Amino acid sequence: MVPRPAAPPPLGVVQRLVNTRELLEDRDDLSTPAGLVAWADSEGLPCPARPTEADLTRVRRLREALRQLLGAPEGAPAAVSALNGELARTGTRPLLRVDPPGAEFVGDDATALDTAITRVLATVVTTRLDGSLHRLKTCAAEDCLWAFYDRSPNAVSRWCETSVCGARHKMRAYRARQAASTSG
Repeated sequence: MVPRPAAPPPLGVVQRLVNTRELLEDRDDLSTPAGLVAWADSEGLPCPARPTEADLTRVRRLREALRQLLGAPEGAPAAVSALNGELARTGTRPLLRVDPPGAEFVGDDATALDTAITRVLATVVTTRLDGSLHRLKTCAAEDCLWAFYDRSPNAVSRWCETSVCGARHKMRAYRARQAASTSG
């Protein structure tokens, strides 16, 4: 499902990682080592040539922590804890650059997977600091949870696609009201 325009750089990498799992179609692009390699290649991220099951589990946990963070604007302490754990595991620290001006996140003796995870988490950290992460959300439909970028003026969108998930929610609410009024 690609209901809305993609998130702008650099948030696109976070959105695409979260959307490697599509609940409505029961699809998980990270269910095999080849899927992990394909995702990393498509993002220009390093990846082990032969990812292990532990590598897959690690990236899937990262993805679900990101999904939880995007779906809980009140903070999601468990997600933040998991993401901080990944930052610690990679030995990541920020370094300022002179030319071009900016910052990068690096880790000592990082594996290819550590480097890929660091790049994703660096995006989360920097966009959280600049305030743009709040526009990357997950759909409010519990059977969807697709990541989308909210371009509405007040950043109040709830559905990845109003005509699909929003309409289903409204129809369920309508039916529930109808059932309550006929039984009562």
